[in-house]
This record gives sequence, C-alpha cells and structure tokens, in this order.
Amino acid sequence: MRKLLTTIGLLLVFGTGFSPMLANWLWDDPFLAMDSAWFRPLLYTGIALIFVPTILFSIFGAGRVTKGQSAVGVITEVQQTGTQINGQPEVKLRFMVTKPGEEKYPAELTTVIPLTSLAEFQPGSMVPLIVSEKNNRRIGLDLNSQLSLEQLQSMMNEQMVKQGASSEMMKLAASGQKAYAKIIGITPLGSAGEDRVKLSVELEITGPDGATFRVNTQKELAASMLPKVQPGQVIQVFYSKEDPSKVAFALQADEQAIRQAFGSA
Repeated sequence: MRKLLTTIGLLLVFGTGFSPMLANWLWDDPFLAMDSAWFRPLLYTGIALIFVPTILFSIFGAGRVTKGQSAVGVITEVQQTGTQINGQPEVKLRFMVTKPGEEKYPAELTTVIPLTSLAEFQPGSMVPLIVSEKNNRRIGLDLNSQLSLEQLQSMMNEQMVKQGASSEMMKLAASGQKAYAKIIGITPLGSAGEDRVKLSVELEITGPDGATFRVNTQKELAASMLPKVQPGQVIQVFYSKEDPSKVAFALQADEQAIRQAFGSA
C-alpha cells in the first residue's frame, strides 16, 4: 500500500509539474495551468502521498503487525533505505522466519532502528517476531517478547528433528530420567554432515538413588559442541528407565547451534 501511494504521488507531482509546459506549448501561457484551481491541490496532494505514508509508517506504526503468532527470525540481510526519521535510520531487514509446526521461510520488514540499537540488528542476529495470522509474509518485531523459553525450546527441538536428530531422543529428553554422567571416553566415528560429527561416547551415569552404571552410546553432535563432551567432564543426561542404554544429552546449545537450527532454509 505504501508503494502504491508513493507511486500515485510521483505521478501527480510529475503530471502537475508538466502541465505549465504543456499549457505554454498549446496556448503560449503557462499560467493558465499554474493559476487554475486544481494546480496547487494536486501538487500538494502528490507531495503528501510521497512523504506522509513513509512518515506515518515509521513513526506511528501504520501497517505494522502488532498482533499474531510468535515466531523467531534470523536476520539474513540489513539494508539502509536512505531515509531517516527524527535522525534515526530506516532499514529493510530480511529474515529467515521459523514458526511452530511450519517450514522456515523468508520474509522482510522495513522499520526504523535507533542508532544505539543498530548493532543488535546485524546478519545472524536472532530476533523475536510477530507474524500476521492472515498473511505470514507480514511480520513485526516482538518488542514485548511474547515468545516464552518453553516455546523457543519446543521450536528448536522441532528444527533439530527436521535436521536429522532422532525424534525418540527428543522424546527421551522430555520425559526420561534426569541424571548426571561423567564422560569416560570418546571415539570419533567420522563426519555426520555439515558441521556435525559422529561419536562413540562411554558414560558413567549416576542415578537418582546414587547407584552408577556405564553406558556406551553413539551420538551426532554439532562440531561446536565438542568442547562440552571431553573425557572427565560431567554433563546432564536423560535416560530411559526401561532401557538405560538409551541416553539423551542435555547440553546447553551455543549461539552457533541455535543459528544453525533457525537460520538455514
């Protein structure tokens, strides 16, 4: 809508500005157009249509999404439009958007970002979003952070399953027996895809009753998580009460792992 109004404004300004030259060519008197009753209203209307929609959109949020479904966006591109509102730059942000239960998709948003916050909106940054329920391409910044930690974890689990993580392990992490395990040894088994490695891990698990038992398990982990699973380290795990050999690691995801989960198409 804003682009349509701006286009109409440009046409009005161009047409009105050309009319004196046309009047001079036809009747040798440019003031026939300039002194007419329609000249100034059309000229001022055209100027208003060029500038007012942008100002209203940027300052008062005209057309912004303020209600809808919570989502996560990873910024893929930041482009300044060249417009400034009250000394603050207007930027076009392109995102890879992730919503619960749906495939990731690209979307973009044009908004004003304060200079003091511009460093927080760079390619790779994660931003909470609100997505219109009527059109998922219309998005807004979730300034009130409606996305809870539980929703974020659920969305990340969903993306990890789509990227190859075992759904059985994800369920185990949600409902298995919580315990701590000491890493006795690890053996690399080769690459498991882009930035992922396959490991054979020997664990000594201490159950809730204080009893210990050893388990050998194979895991696929992001390469960035390797420093967290070195021999001698103690990590939190979840294991199946029916089959203790089934173990899920409860490792805190680092920034790279989160971006990988939400940022790729």
